[in-house]
Amino acid sequence: MTRTHLLLPTIALAVGLAVSGCGGKDDSGAKADPSASPTLSITTADFTTQANAICAAGNTDIQTAAGALGDSPTQEQMDAFASDTLVPNIQGQHDGIEELGAPDGSEADVTAMLDSLQSGIDAVTADPSIISGDTDPFGEANDLAAGLGLTDCTG
Repeated sequence: MTRTHLLLPTIALAVGLAVSGCGGKDDSGAKADPSASPTLSITTADFTTQANAICAAGNTDIQTAAGALGDSPTQEQMDAFASDTLVPNIQGQHDGIEELGAPDGSEADVTAMLDSLQSGIDAVTADPSIISGDTDPFGEANDLAAGLGLTDCTG
């Protein structure tokens, strides 16, 4: 099995949690009016739709970069891919999903998924070569994302 064959399943799993950054921030810089009604949390349907869109966009970016590696990337190329493409993309996905907020009643589940995802990001940042190993640093986060209905976020 070539290194690409080892890399592609990990990329596929990681791709699921890739985010291009949609939703969330008010870029106007305006401060919230404290007398205004509290903001309603995001609905489960909106969260699922928006998070899946974030993941789908991230998947495209990661798959394009992975395809450019060719059939037999060197470990150095794979490490560079992890550091320069995979980690920043997935960190952006994490941040984009976090900005959406969690639907009422799902806060603990969303937090657990994001915490697991951040652990995977931190592990790959510390040792980019793990993406070509037998352990998937994003496996638990993918399982948790699936439980939230994030079908585009599970690879």
